[in-house]
Amino acid sequence: MKKHGASIFRRDFIKGLAAVPLLGYFAFEFKNNIPKGIEEKSKDYKQILKIRQLEAPGAKLQRPTGNSGNRLRFGLVGHGWRGEQLLHSLGYTHPEEVEKQTVNGKYTKRFQEFLEQEDLNVEFAGVCDTFDLHAKRGVEISLNDIRPGGGKGKPKPAKIYTTYREMIESNEIDAIVISTPDHTHAQIAIDAAKAGKHVYLEKPMTHTIEEAVELRNTIKSTGVIFQLGHENRQQMSFKIARELYQKGVLGDVSMVQTYTNRNSLNGAWIRQRRFDALGNESNINWKEFLGNAPWCEFDPKRYFNWQRYSDYGTSVTGNDFSHKYDGVNQVLDLGIPEMVVAMGGQYYYKNHGDMPDVINAIFSYPQRGLTMTYDGTLKSGIYRQSHILGSEASMDVDRAIMLYKDGYSERYKDIESDSADPMYYYEPNADVDAVSTATSKAYIKGGYGPTFIDGKVIDATFLHLKEWIDAIRGQGETSCNIDVGFEEAVTFNLANLAIKHNKVVRWDAEREKVIIG
Repeated sequence: MKKHGASIFRRDFIKGLAAVPLLGYFAFEFKNNIPKGIEEKSKDYKQILKIRQLEAPGAKLQRPTGNSGNRLRFGLVGHGWRGEQLLHSLGYTHPEEVEKQTVNGKYTKRFQEFLEQEDLNVEFAGVCDTFDLHAKRGVEISLNDIRPGGGKGKPKPAKIYTTYREMIESNEIDAIVISTPDHTHAQIAIDAAKAGKHVYLEKPMTHTIEEAVELRNTIKSTGVIFQLGHENRQQMSFKIARELYQKGVLGDVSMVQTYTNRNSLNGAWIRQRRFDALGNESNINWKEFLGNAPWCEFDPKRYFNWQRYSDYGTSVTGNDFSHKYDGVNQVLDLGIPEMVVAMGGQYYYKNHGDMPDVINAIFSYPQRGLTMTYDGTLKSGIYRQSHILGSEASMDVDRAIMLYKDGYSERYKDIESDSADPMYYYEPNADVDAVSTATSKAYIKGGYGPTFIDGKVIDATFLHLKEWIDAIRGQGETSCNIDVGFEEAVTFNLANLAIKHNKVVRWDAEREKVIIG
């Protein structure tokens, strides 16, 4: 009977936590008239966990900073699929998307929410891409006035710049958004900063550690506002997880486990997107694409599937692990590891570039008394959350949080709950019974989509870009600044070097040098 009662308490407790304020982050209303008794139980449980109500910075949307006198003119370098997503978050969308999101003469809920998004008071003033068709599509987007703050007449078309160098020299551009292949990130950002342009740079930050050092020094010396494109910095789940860790809920953390799994050609960056079949030497600036990479003759595979080649991409670590690392780094302030061991190989997609398909890496933090592991495969789609393992409790975190009592916990030994069941759960859009359903387990993934702030579901990329724009206008600071970007770039590149040399790799923090072997 006692066990049955504990089970009912746990179920009610989880239901309550899905709906009531915790840690000052929840601004939404109670769902489905949750009984007041459940609310009281969840409050009692917070007391048991010694979690107090906190004032949470960032829990509210910052006030709009745009006005008629400070319109920000931005240029986009690299208008591929990600570049178009960034434009959408900035308030610009293609007429095709408007048509797609119109059903029976009415906008879909999703598109209506887009139109109700804050007008950031920015002007899409310029576009640059090594593929002519991508640049021309950018102009088409700039001319579409159906957008937040639109309806004011025909807008000015974005100017097509032949190269990014021409763009950053222009007095008509205040800031640039960079969404190009990884090997070009650093040079474009460095040149832009030296030209006095504020920089939003898609992840990963750089192709090499040497580039990371140079870019960091340049950003600091020029004083431009920099934001790295890890939009999961805006996810409330990571903010709450950080609070839980800082309150000591986990006890001593000894291990972090991170994963990324994919199991498709598209997931392995072997794909064909819009316009790819139309690309050729006459409409692609091959020399500009190569940049500082080794010269080779025009190859459409290398151009459209560049992530598969180490000359241009940063492997699974730069594409996938960098996201996982940045999420965990938000929670624990891990920084750069002292030693990295890694192995991997190209076992499956042998006719496509030289990128590994399977990777295992260990990152050692002896001064913190912990290690972080990363397992990545392109031949399994099973989803796994990041695990933070503590002496008192463990935490699974991505877009959602699940907190589990450790079976040998001293702190929670009097709490009657199965260590296989979560004693705390957070997911902003789940039903109160979501923990017990198979659907919820599939839904608890990601960390890169919408988040829940100020009582609303909001696009995390919009929030990340807004934070950058607000900082340019003097309000607040960027959360993914050059310092945390530097930590990301060094960490994943250490893993790549360990795989390349098949040796232990160490980081000399004082000299900022890599020691191999």
